[in-house]
Amino acid sequence: MKETYYLNKETLPTIPVPHDCVVKDIQLKDQTLIFVFEDNISSHDSIQAIRPNAKSLIIRYHLTEEDGFSVYEWRKPGRFSRKDGYYRLMDNSQLFAFAGHLEYLYHNVGYCSIIIKLFADSGVILDAYVDYLEFEWIE
Repeated sequence: MKETYYLNKETLPTIPVPHDCVVKDIQLKDQTLIFVFEDNISSHDSIQAIRPNAKSLIIRYHLTEEDGFSVYEWRKPGRFSRKDGYYRLMDNSQLFAFAGHLEYLYHNVGYCSIIIKLFADSGVILDAYVDYLEFEWIE
């Protein structure tokens, strides 16, 4: 079953959050960023509540520009530093190396924009310019 959410309309949608679910594959095809989630996704409480029969999930983010996203990774300060950590801009291609190790935590939606907080060994933030996204539930 497919659900489409438009981020370029007058009213922004409420989009389900696959909290704690592992992103097992990340692809970029035809100006679309694709997250393929783990099998047996309904074992997570966040999915059990909305799609108890779901086996997996594919989210397709249609980018407004060809390379319309940025990736940031949390960096800890040096051992003797008095400063807090910070998010460092990464090369976009490095996002694909995280596949299989990323957990989806939450997202914030704006007009033609979505900011996604992910977790690997540290925090990862994906900031993307998106006009619509599609959830494909595999049951």
